[in-house]
Amino acid sequence: MKNKKRRVVINVGGTAGHIYPGICVADELCGSLDRGSIYFLVDKRPLAARVLKSSGYRYYRISSAPLPRKKVWHICRFIFRMSLGVLESVIRLRKINPGVVMAFGAYTSVPVVIAAKIMRIPVVLHEQNYFPGMANKFLALFADRIAVSFCASRSYFPSNKTVLTGNPVRKSLFEVTREESIRFFDLSADRITILVFGGSLGSQAINLSMLGMLPYLDGVKNKIQFVHICGRRNYEKVKREYQKEGFKAKVYKYITRMEYAYGACDIVIARAGATTVAEISALGKPAVLVPYPEAASQHQLLNAKPLRRAGAALSHSEEQLSGEGLALRLIPIIKEPGVRGEMGRKAAALGERFKTACERLSREIIRYV
Repeated sequence: MKNKKRRVVINVGGTAGHIYPGICVADELCGSLDRGSIYFLVDKRPLAARVLKSSGYRYYRISSAPLPRKKVWHICRFIFRMSLGVLESVIRLRKINPGVVMAFGAYTSVPVVIAAKIMRIPVVLHEQNYFPGMANKFLALFADRIAVSFCASRSYFPSNKTVLTGNPVRKSLFEVTREESIRFFDLSADRITILVFGGSLGSQAINLSMLGMLPYLDGVKNKIQFVHICGRRNYEKVKREYQKEGFKAKVYKYITRMEYAYGACDIVIARAGATTVAEISALGKPAVLVPYPEAASQHQLLNAKPLRRAGAALSHSEEQLSGEGLALRLIPIIKEPGVRGEMGRKAAALGERFKTACERLSREIIRYV
């Protein structure tokens, strides 16, 4: 076993909303630690491996599984995968011998945190969402420090070990200009750019509603353009419909350079995942949010709540989502620069803590190494 040095293990799930905040924290830690002393433990979904490989950080894949709701077979498989994940985590942590484990929560963190506690390694747990899920409520029992993204979230955890940090936002998002971003996508500088996305895999509900909305936007067709990240499933259909209706649009299955997507846009239409909410707040972008209705404990609905209450975003339920309804919410934001400006200012006011979240979370981690 290695002698214990200033090493950190960061545990993230397999979605962009976990991976990029984790990399953001790792990059910040590089100001105090050697890059080679930072390791990632991730689940076995492909996105984490792909992104981390390009980032240059060492990573290892760990077995895990979401908590099943039905069927004995699923429960047996869950127990097996989690037990295997704990064993794999113990082996990896024994070899790395870190001073601290930083876990971004959810089911992927369960085996890693349990292994860390078995080995008496301090754990810093981060809750990204407004309302904590079952996994983080459980993991809070083992955490030495709990960082939260929203003021109201502190009430769900022990006050003596909970700190408000915000949700880390990539610094690269602030490093491009609108002009550079417009050139990156070959867009028109004099049009209002609407960015549409639905998470790492896209959202069929948002994709189809966007297509249904296009006929209602005919009156502003020459004023707007789209960057639409739709996922693989609807890619051909979405691209075809924009062309058919005569709208200027750049359609992608997935993009890694989100700094340019945000940099080019004037309005965002998206889900209300924790990282999305943090990013649009920090960047001061007016938004129409469509919370994912199947999210555990309706956490996306709650994530959108502070922005909606502040007047920084409009929130539209998926159950009532339609092309016409979406158009009714979007057209006033398109037509009125004052509305866009006011929504952006209110979003930016809420987003101040997200801009410094990386630094604050990193300070909590450094305490243990």
